[in-house]
Amino acid sequence: MSDARATPAGPPLVSEAPRPPESPDRRAAQAEMLVNRLRKNAKHRRKWARREGVTCYRLYDRDIPEVPMVLDWYEGRLYGAIVPHEGVPDDEVEALGAAWLEAARLALDVPAERAYLKRRARQRGSAQYTPVARAGERFEVGEGGLRFWVNLRDYLDTGLFLDHRQTRELVAAEARGKRFLNLFAYTGSFTVHAAAAGARSTTTVDSTPTYLRWAQDNLALNALEGFAHELVRADVGEFLRGARAAGARFDLVVLDPPTFSNGKGTPTFDVRRHHPTLFELLWWVVPAGGVVYFSTNARTFKLSDEVRGRWEPEEITARTVPPDFEQRRPHLCWRCVRRP
Repeated sequence: MSDARATPAGPPLVSEAPRPPESPDRRAAQAEMLVNRLRKNAKHRRKWARREGVTCYRLYDRDIPEVPMVLDWYEGRLYGAIVPHEGVPDDEVEALGAAWLEAARLALDVPAERAYLKRRARQRGSAQYTPVARAGERFEVGEGGLRFWVNLRDYLDTGLFLDHRQTRELVAAEARGKRFLNLFAYTGSFTVHAAAAGARSTTTVDSTPTYLRWAQDNLALNALEGFAHELVRADVGEFLRGARAAGARFDLVVLDPPTFSNGKGTPTFDVRRHHPTLFELLWWVVPAGGVVYFSTNARTFKLSDEVRGRWEPEEITARTVPPDFEQRRPHLCWRCVRRP
């Protein structure tokens, strides 16, 4: 297992890095455009990241239409994801992605073994959580003085959603002394931030055992284990109904559900249709004045009138989108206070 603490905070700026030769060949031309943009972005982002103490961030996000790819920096490692695009034929995706990643890693002087490539597609149901590899290659990265495990090879997602970096800071700022609840918790990064900030207790809920174990490992990595930090494998709706029956109360909640899910053995979920039900269930376990941070990746989304009637929502999207994600709004976010 490698020690991420020893890796540089940003990609080295190698002005002499080899450029793909000019050629009518499409791959070479696309790679050259990517490299030129990546050099520009890396220079700007590296300065910003050093100033802010950020070590994992986005370098490139489909800036050039002909190169529909995302590139992220993870403390000395380069993570690339090919995004479905009508201009890229299915039978050429892998070859083009590999060519683009090779050009990017050479431009940033990243060793081949530290460059990773995935192909993104719409995933539904259990496919969202199915490993695409089983290398077991994970390493630590830092955020806000805390440490997190990430895996750039085995899953479509890495274990740490970089676009919620600032949302985690906002949650942590409110967490001291609070009973914190993290729903659809994934690998528990919000929980770690809340626990480290002095939450009275934390409850982390997800239906996937792999991610709950990952959340437990993240807590352990930061010496935050203990009876005050509960991890629950459950459907979120069932958990909230049980919590109401048990008289449980939570002062601060993170609700970051999938846009759509129809996993085997679990009810179909669509955030546009079902978010009012979640807020109705939350109303019974959150006391008056309690706060829910609600986020969604749905491209078209409107907070329902039902929610607005029982909660005081403030849209805070602009405060939660980091500078490295401003080019493409990755999520919408509200801070919702429960009315009496």
